[in-house]
Amino acid sequence: MRSKVLLSAAVLACLLAGGLAFAEGEVEGSGDKTITFWHHTYTVATDWMRAQAEEYMEDHPGLQIDIIEYPHGDYEVRLRAAIAAGDPPDIINVLDYLFPEFHEKGWLAPVDPGAFGVSTQQDVVDLFVHPALSGMVFDGQVYGVPAEFNTFVLFLNREMFQEAGLDASALSAQWQERAATWDEFFDLLSSVERRNADGAIERIGFNWVWGLDSFWYAQQFWNVTTQYGCDVIDSANRVAIDSPACVQAFEDTWNRLITEGRGGPDIATASPVYAFQDFMEERQAVVMGGPWAPAAWRENSPDVFDNFVVAPIPQRDPDNPHTFIHTYALAVSAGSDAESESWDFLDVLLSTPGEMYEVAGYINGRSGMFQLPQVRNALRGVEVYEQSYATGSFVWRSPTWAQEGELIKNAIEEFAESGDVAGSLRKAAAEMRRLRGE
Repeated sequence: MRSKVLLSAAVLACLLAGGLAFAEGEVEGSGDKTITFWHHTYTVATDWMRAQAEEYMEDHPGLQIDIIEYPHGDYEVRLRAAIAAGDPPDIINVLDYLFPEFHEKGWLAPVDPGAFGVSTQQDVVDLFVHPALSGMVFDGQVYGVPAEFNTFVLFLNREMFQEAGLDASALSAQWQERAATWDEFFDLLSSVERRNADGAIERIGFNWVWGLDSFWYAQQFWNVTTQYGCDVIDSANRVAIDSPACVQAFEDTWNRLITEGRGGPDIATASPVYAFQDFMEERQAVVMGGPWAPAAWRENSPDVFDNFVVAPIPQRDPDNPHTFIHTYALAVSAGSDAESESWDFLDVLLSTPGEMYEVAGYINGRSGMFQLPQVRNALRGVEVYEQSYATGSFVWRSPTWAQEGELIKNAIEEFAESGDVAGSLRKAAAEMRRLRGE
């Protein structure tokens, strides 16, 4: 029976402190067969994964696992280049929206149920909470398993709210009973913002994350567009991002911050090293993000980690809430010569969800994980997350999602400069229709 015992705390601490030498981000090892595992850069998670790989290699002599990480913005570009060159890694980190394209192109191997100790593909699905594997199953075959099953919430800096005479925890409790509307939320922020004598923002109340990749934009705006009945692709499978509902969604939320001089790319840190840089460096009171975010604050900004409060996302209609969910999944490349070994390692990697969240900050969606003491004790605001998961939906599915997402991102950045929301979305929609052959 495969060993599924985690490293002792002392050994893990040694590894995370740099006790092993890694060459270019790889786990060192030697053996007759090598698993190459690519992951986007998120240090607390990849360090934990390397520790698990070290133990796995000890239990499987002759096997080497090389874990290589690339920055999020470069990761997909490098992955596509490796696939095009005929040399993809064995294990790949894939966002859920890419599965239709990757499956259509034959880049993924189906899950081996035996590696997970079960008999059928449906048994694999049942190992995870519903709907964590949505969008990764084609013709009854599972092609990926989640390392992260995420939703979005608000993070509030308690001290900044106290300075404004507000109780962030009480607000969170109030919004759990009935979510704030966007108008109520933006009005509240005027008390938390700080401006200089000339009226320029010195402390941001809330801002969207700017300057990152298209999925970063999508995972933010999806929380808003679904509330307004805005479809990127409608029920007839036609582009609808330029609909009146979509224009209003972006006018009321994204563009409002810009026109009121309270947000936008010009106020945010340009080219942030980390998505929540302004929040981490205490220049911003509220951000929107997922359960993985606080793990980095614990490491890099302990004052922020000590003071954050989790709260529900504002709603257009509090009686009909809509939020966002997504998976950052792990898959095995088609044609890998270490296919069975790769799936076996992934089962071991994901079999301790409590430890994975406690150390790495990843909610991996394994069934029953939200009842684990390690998760309930470490996941601050767990009740808020549970509400958000329950009302969440995945972004639209399309084999050309990557190009469509980029066009919408460009439209958002364009109207941030011009103020013309309808015109920017209309331009994006026209390009999307050409792309899709409508």
